[in-house]
Amino acid sequence: LNRLYSHLRAGLDPDYDFLCFRDTPWTPPRAPLAELRVALIATADLHRRGDEPFVSLETPWGDTSFRVIPHALPESELALDAPYVDDKYIPRDPEVTLPRRALDELVAAGVIAAAAPRHYSFAQGIVRPLPDLAARAREVAALLREDCVDALVLLPTCSLCVQSVAVLARELESAGFATVALTMLPELTARVGAPRALASHFPFGAPAGDPGNRALHVAVLRAALGLIANARAPRTLLDSGLRWRG
Repeated sequence: LNRLYSHLRAGLDPDYDFLCFRDTPWTPPRAPLAELRVALIATADLHRRGDEPFVSLETPWGDTSFRVIPHALPESELALDAPYVDDKYIPRDPEVTLPRRALDELVAAGVIAAAAPRHYSFAQGIVRPLPDLAARAREVAALLREDCVDALVLLPTCSLCVQSVAVLARELESAGFATVALTMLPELTARVGAPRALASHFPFGAPAGDPGNRALHVAVLRAALGLIANARAPRTLLDSGLRWRG
């Protein structure tokens, strides 16, 4: 985290600091996990071919807009070759950051009731998330209500994304959804104050695990959703114990 501070203060703002909140919103799940409908939110610059591009490379403080990803959208219709998409892992397997098929396996196993018909993608590299990211979260909340979503798993792709998903989780928790944020920087997640968080020792770009490792993607989601079911207080942060197997 200190290296990230140094980079941001040297390159963008000598007084830069991450967000820090004292209070944390909290929404218990409305029913047992097996009765919940779950949506995913990723900060990976993903969108459909033909959608308006993100402007994350042209906007110094970050693009806070979002795109809708239908659950049934074929992988071939994702713009994985866009210049702002992290090219190390995601083009090989977008499940590393938007694990829709892993979510299907949890539905088939009876762990959750259903996957949401729509998921949501934000941009990487948002330096100044507020106030705009909070406003976008409220827009997403309205769409989630249309789809009768109960709970969300939020997946960061970059270091700054850890702050972004914590902000989104807080806003969506305030809107009445049970959330869990994945994190590769638990110290930053704790500082911002995500309601629930699951830490994993994975590289940036692949919060759900290495490409092609469906079993690991499923295990990550299962562990994250376990926090939805079992956490009893705000700011619950656990280590998944899962390891990169690539």
